[in-house]
Amino acid sequence: MKLNVSRIMVLLMVILFALSGALLANAQKAKQYLDYGNKYLKAKQYDKAIQYLNYSVKMQKTSNAYFALGLAYYYKKNKAQSLRNFQMALKLNPGNSKAKSMVAKLGGGGGAAGGKEKQYLIQGHKYLKAKRYDAAIKYYNASARVKPTYQAYQFMGTAYFYKGDKANARAAYQKSLQINPNNPGVRRMLSKLGGAGGGEARLGEQVGVHPLLLAGLFAGALGLLFAF
Repeated sequence: MKLNVSRIMVLLMVILFALSGALLANAQKAKQYLDYGNKYLKAKQYDKAIQYLNYSVKMQKTSNAYFALGLAYYYKKNKAQSLRNFQMALKLNPGNSKAKSMVAKLGGGGGAAGGKEKQYLIQGHKYLKAKRYDAAIKYYNASARVKPTYQAYQFMGTAYFYKGDKANARAAYQKSLQINPNNPGVRRMLSKLGGAGGGEARLGEQVGVHPLLLAGLFAGALGLLFAF
């Protein structure tokens, strides 16, 4: 059966309208989760707040949600996670003065340990670039021992990957993802290694729609097309 131009245009319009509706629903759901997160944050139930705020940023990444996450981790005395979320809030909205203030407050108190962790990371990069993977892994491990960061585990995974050690590469990438769940590069590498996150989820991740919802939308659109 040949598809004419008008039918193709109808199909595209149906898909676009369906995606627009799904994205709007995501935004509304994200706002609900944000409200719940702020409620638990105010009640000092920080673990509950983090749970709902993580739901919110999965539905829609907003500066307000990341700022609230930063506060929840700050009150839990998790400086690394707190700083990361404040930085994300500032990246999404450079005019967020509260996030800027918290980043300055947390970033200025790194101390000697923070400097040592970065020094090890830089040394690891040097050896990774030189293809001396064992030396790179040694320094990334040293960096992670001083302060576990998603960067240390991510590059450690890369070193193991180029060394041909897929099991340790996967383990390092998974640790990186635990610290920073919003890292598409690490998710791609895990997918390549047979870890979490398959190919069918990628389109959904790009547009912010759950893959099962996308599948339903496309099936409905195709059904409408052949009904003509």
